[in-house]
Amino acid sequence: MPSLRLHALVWQADDSRLRLELTVPSDETAVVAADPKAGTALADVLLGLTPPLGGAVRLDGRDVTGLAAGTRGIALVPVGGGLLPHVNVERNIAYGGDPAHAEDRVRDLQLGGIQKQHPHELSPAQRLQVAVARALCHARESVAIVFEDRFGQAPFHAAVDTARAYGATVLVITDLERGVLLGDVVRPEELDDAT
Repeated sequence: MPSLRLHALVWQADDSRLRLELTVPSDETAVVAADPKAGTALADVLLGLTPPLGGAVRLDGRDVTGLAAGTRGIALVPVGGGLLPHVNVERNIAYGGDPAHAEDRVRDLQLGGIQKQHPHELSPAQRLQVAVARALCHARESVAIVFEDRFGQAPFHAAVDTARAYGATVLVITDLERGVLLGDVVRPEELDDAT
């Protein structure tokens, strides 16, 4: 089971520099409350799309800070699931990953009845389940899933539960206090320019 550690992680969001110290134990959920721009910037750092200003991202004790996006073992479930509208569920799950893993996730998450449908034909809960299946499809040995939650809706909670049931460590980035239902809420520290 993977654990995720953000060690003195510093990143930029607009004119603010933010710092976060956080450890998410294996098979647990942590919630980071931040405004939408700071949350999106944090997700970009965790995924490897933007380098941090300082600190480290560790997955299972391994420093993944310098690894390229897609090779870290960290996946994203964006607000609403972020599915590709022009392809069906089966192809959304397999997108950029191993098709054999996609077939396994369709079976494991009982998505067989909807695998030929397109995202606009799915309920919000189904879209999030497909997004979790896609994130798990890209897992190799370790996986941490970063969820962006802006609505605090019930289907979102079910998707987090699904990810945890498959052994993923979950980090939720939200701007809502309702995230407290998922775990302890942590707020990044805003750094002064002199820091």
